[in-house]
Amino acid sequence: MHSKRLNYVLLIIIAGLIAVLITTKASQASNESTVSSNNEHFLINFDQKDFKQLEDFVHRFKEGKGGNLTLIPPIVDGGYWIHDVMSNGREIHYTVDNTRDGMSSDRGQTSSICSAIDIQETEEYYHFELSQCTNPKKEDRLSLAVFLKERL
Repeated sequence: MHSKRLNYVLLIIIAGLIAVLITTKASQASNESTVSSNNEHFLINFDQKDFKQLEDFVHRFKEGKGGNLTLIPPIVDGGYWIHDVMSNGREIHYTVDNTRDGMSSDRGQTSSICSAIDIQETEEYYHFELSQCTNPKKEDRLSLAVFLKERL
């Protein structure tokens, strides 16, 4: 009789430990998912929200802070061009991948390392431009994104 009671208590303790482990793992997975989604910045609509994220990226870079963005501009014809922008606060690593564009005559990936980023404003547009880049020539400016003001 005493042995049965001991087995019953052990069974309850083991069940409780399993419940705690499952709850802990579920909580960790939920937290990892939240952290992951908060750190991923995909710009695909080129609307006001995307503009603010890119503007924040520029300001953070000028403060010496890093960040990562992936820009996938809307397509008119052909396939997507994916722009990866990664900064450590001192330099920006910029890669363009157009391997998914079947209409492009020069498919592949190009990369540059740039030391500056600016926003140029015209009457109708905001132009985000990289400069002081290793590729192409150092004096050239690379167009990162263009936002039509009337969409913002």
